[in-house]
Amino acid sequence: MSILLVTPRARELAAFAQALGQGCGLPVNLAATWEEALALVKAAPPAFAVLDQGLAAGEPLALAPKFVMVNAMVNLAVVSSLGAEEFHEASEGLGILAPVPGNPTAADGAALAEVFRRFL
Repeated sequence: MSILLVTPRARELAAFAQALGQGCGLPVNLAATWEEALALVKAAPPAFAVLDQGLAAGEPLALAPKFVMVNAMVNLAVVSSLGAEEFHEASEGLGILAPVPGNPTAADGAALAEVFRRFL
C-alpha cells in the first residue's frame, strides 16, 4: 500500500507529503506529470492519491473522473481553493474523499492522514 502525490511542486509540498505518509504509515510516491501518474497507477495502484493543481493536463477536479476510470479503487483527495459548499457541488459523485488547501502544510497532511486512515 502507498500514497501517490501527483504534483509539479514536490519541493513545496515536501512537509505536507511527509506528514501525510507518517500519519498513514505509508510511503508517499511522487509523480510530476499526469502521464507519470497514470503509468504508476496502472503498474502498482496506490491505496490513495492526491491530485495537485498546476498539472499541464488540467485541474484536479477535471482530472479526477479520468483517474477513476483508470482505477476506481484508488481513494482520491484533490487540491482545491473552492469553499466547502462550492467544493461539494463541484466534486459530487466523483468519489473524492477530501479537499486539500492550495498551499498545504504539514498540519494539512496530518489532517488528510486522519481521513485516509478511516479507509485502511
